Amino acid sequence: MLEKPDIQDTNILYCLRDDYGLKAAQVEFLPLGADRNTAVYRAITDDGTAYFVKLRSGDFDEMTIIAPLLTQSQQLWTGLGEYRVTCRIVTGSNLGRHSTAFIRP
Repeated sequence: MLEKPDIQDTNILYCLRDDYGLKAAQVEFLPLGADRNTAVYRAITDDGTAYFVKLRSGDFDEMTIIAPLLTQSQQLWTGLGEYRVTCRIVTGSNLGRHSTAFIRP
């Protein structure tokens, strides 16, 4: 998705806190990818750890989730309005060509 969806960043922060137990200090929309049903965000926690956050709408196949961080209730994803939210920790090697978008401060 190349345009930011109509969802408040604070709602994403609350979702990360409540469902994943992450104390994210900020989220940033990244206009990456060719899937018009998926929005990509970078979340940074208070300790500086970066997370890759996807919001998906429409059809959803759990088999397409790559190395997810499980929710506090041990689920692969959580809901946020019309979106399914998945999250994973970011390292320089697990994002391929998009890694620089996550590593920069």
